[in-house]
Amino acid sequence: MKNKLSRNRKAFIIAFLAPTIIAFCIFYLYPIITVFLTSFCKWDYTNITSPEFFGWKELWNNYDYIFNIYPYFWEALRNSAAWALLGVVVQIPVSTLIALAFSRKVKGIKTIRNIYIIPNMISSAAMGMIFLQLYSPLYGVVNPLIQNFNKGFSENILLLKGPAFWAITGAYIFFTGTTTLMILGNVMAVPEEIREAAMLDGVSGIKQDWYITIPMIKGTLKTVSILAATSGFLLYNEVFFLTKGAAGTYSISYVIRELAITSPRTQFGRANAVAVIQILAGMLIIVAVNIIYSISFKKKRKA
Repeated sequence: MKNKLSRNRKAFIIAFLAPTIIAFCIFYLYPIITVFLTSFCKWDYTNITSPEFFGWKELWNNYDYIFNIYPYFWEALRNSAAWALLGVVVQIPVSTLIALAFSRKVKGIKTIRNIYIIPNMISSAAMGMIFLQLYSPLYGVVNPLIQNFNKGFSENILLLKGPAFWAITGAYIFFTGTTTLMILGNVMAVPEEIREAAMLDGVSGIKQDWYITIPMIKGTLKTVSILAATSGFLLYNEVFFLTKGAAGTYSISYVIRELAITSPRTQFGRANAVAVIQILAGMLIIVAVNIIYSISFKKKRKA
């Protein structure tokens, strides 16, 4: 009887997991394997339906082109890495502070939460168009602000190397609604008994947040840090709508688009080589964030 129940249970588990596993294989695993394999192929408009394997002697042809010949790869890698770092260094502290503020039981806080989320409901493409107008040298609001400190300034900051990078950064870095909600949900889930016990020991306010709340939501902080870092590394819409890679603002995602769509030969093989690098970099980001959080919380626990 027990064996029969055990078999039935296994059958139910397999039946429920099967659709997810099949969907994962079709929509994730198969494309990733295809990207990896075709990164070693000559694949452009001349053989769009049948990628040609380079052969073992020229196996790294696409990667050699990307690393040594393509002019924008290293610029794109630096920018994407910087945006990934800024995502963690800026977005996570800002989101955490806002979430802690929203967790306070004060009058009108629910209304403020709802208002805060509204801008984050706008798509990144639409937000890119909004910031394009804000940065316009003709009718935007940024140039007049700069002119208060530098009279006669009339340049388009999206065409200036350096300022253009920070203009793109400003267009996305402070939109932290989803991250804030994820952190807030876990802050609100901290048991009230623990807070009350801490208050009896004289720990309240900021000290309670630092010593009680933040350590208890470390799993969520790690998760949102990974999401923020990978989101910054994959940045595309803001680059496309604001600069299209001008003034030293190429990103890894924009490089893939340029190689696969806008280059004269639609170089799919080379674009997939960049995609493989992007996937590996994403995995490295996940490992790095996990290591950093493990070390930091171990030190905090010892202290």
